[in-house]
Amino acid sequence: MKTESKLRKEIKHIVSFLLIAMLICLMTGKTRAYVMPAEQVVDLMTRNFSKFKTLVITQSTHLITPEDLEVQMVLEEKIWLKSPGFHNSEIMEQSDGWEPVANDVMAKRPGTDMAFRDIFMAGDKNTVMALLSEMGINLNSVAFTRLDGVIAYQLGDKDARKPKLLIEKKRFLPLLLNYRLWGDSGEKTMTVRFDDYRKVAEGWYPYEIAIFAGEDLEERYFVTDLKANIPVDSSFFERREEHKKRPDEDRLREVIDLLKEKYQPATSSVSGN
Repeated sequence: MKTESKLRKEIKHIVSFLLIAMLICLMTGKTRAYVMPAEQVVDLMTRNFSKFKTLVITQSTHLITPEDLEVQMVLEEKIWLKSPGFHNSEIMEQSDGWEPVANDVMAKRPGTDMAFRDIFMAGDKNTVMALLSEMGINLNSVAFTRLDGVIAYQLGDKDARKPKLLIEKKRFLPLLLNYRLWGDSGEKTMTVRFDDYRKVAEGWYPYEIAIFAGEDLEERYFVTDLKANIPVDSSFFERREEHKKRPDEDRLREVIDLLKEKYQPATSSVSGN
């Protein structure tokens, strides 16, 4: 009888141990699924760029026809960024006769909206939080998602039509930004896809950027040179202020029509082969 009683006690101890072990596993699983609040995620992201004071970027800008995704034209462009919120961009000289259309191109391209670049130059989480909120992103909604198999934090509503920011979970680098255009009614949005991040002295920067107006891919940038934290006078940016906050209504199509009118004779002889 004593042996049977002892055996029952041992079985009870084993069962209790197994139950406790299961509870610990469940609790650990919940901890791993913990989603940080937007403020904490943005803070960790901003640390990747917080030391950027200026950036001077040379990029190859590919203008793409949305209908067939063909590269319509390749431009060489230089961009100057200075914290907080200063930016300037210029198309480098392409060929004879380019200068008369340069201002029209800069004014109508969707990529002339520089708001997405401010994320890399804001310097602190509070400024980035304010910027994201102004872009229409709901910072009270945070969840895990995947982008091309990469686990990311999603800041913003789950509705695909709503503004949002996707931040890589591993390195806290922005992967995709969807936002309302400056001065827009909110019905049109711009989506920016960031790829090919590289370490630049004081932080990280994407060397490939794709711009979508609505659902159409319209521009793609490939960084060819980048310099961080070199002196740039603030007065340099004043003459480009008029290009901020322009809506995107049919801008790329106007650019392509303009380029076709200007360069059709030169391109037709080449394309005839």
